[in-house]
Amino acid sequence: MKFLRLLILLLVFSSCKKESATLTFSEINILKETTTTIEINMPKAIGKGQAAEKINTTLNTFVCNALHIDASIEKKETLDESIQDFNNAYANFNTFISEELQQELPKWEALIDGEVIYNKVNFACIAMNSSINTGAANSSLLLRFFNFDTNTGSLLTTKDLINNVEEFTTLVEKYYNKEVNSTFTDADNLLNDNQFQLPETLGFSEEGVIILYDNFSVGAFEKEIVEFTIPYQVANTYLKI
Repeated sequence: MKFLRLLILLLVFSSCKKESATLTFSEINILKETTTTIEINMPKAIGKGQAAEKINTTLNTFVCNALHIDASIEKKETLDESIQDFNNAYANFNTFISEELQQELPKWEALIDGEVIYNKVNFACIAMNSSINTGAANSSLLLRFFNFDTNTGSLLTTKDLINNVEEFTTLVEKYYNKEVNSTFTDADNLLNDNQFQLPETLGFSEEGVIILYDNFSVGAFEKEIVEFTIPYQVANTYLKI
């Protein structure tokens, strides 16, 4: 009996390893040009286990959130429903504007892109961004990294990835200051007195750890994108992966 139980455990373990090793990514491409323009290009995890399902659910949620414009209705959970809600929100708002101002509302646009930028054994990093234009002077832009344990499909947090968050934050701040001073002519006005913090999510590529700020998250007065990479030979001391 003991031998049989051991054999079963080994088979289960082998199956889990096989599932992780065979987890691959394809791509979803959607283009809808009706009353609005909606373009979605994003990865899709391929696998028979729950890991792929959990990864795809997380990525789909990002897209559904981006397309959820009308706060008066409940956010949908599928891409098709969210696309329809985006179109409905435009139609309702366009009707209101047409009645009030006697003119048509410019066509809304939603552009959502995603890419697997790092995929190693047991770990994958996916960069997602959305640009939503509903007629304002500037599009609503959101950029985020999603780091997954590909064995389970679980989303990894900064604490899962970094062994000493305080020291790593100090390292990132040094790189940030160097990047800002070399890029922006009026760097002194980019930050106020807020305490420096890590971005909400970290990215990973073949070259190193990607740090990306829109500057509002570090107390900037101007919305500027600041992005730089800390090489692994510098960052490895702080990494758990």
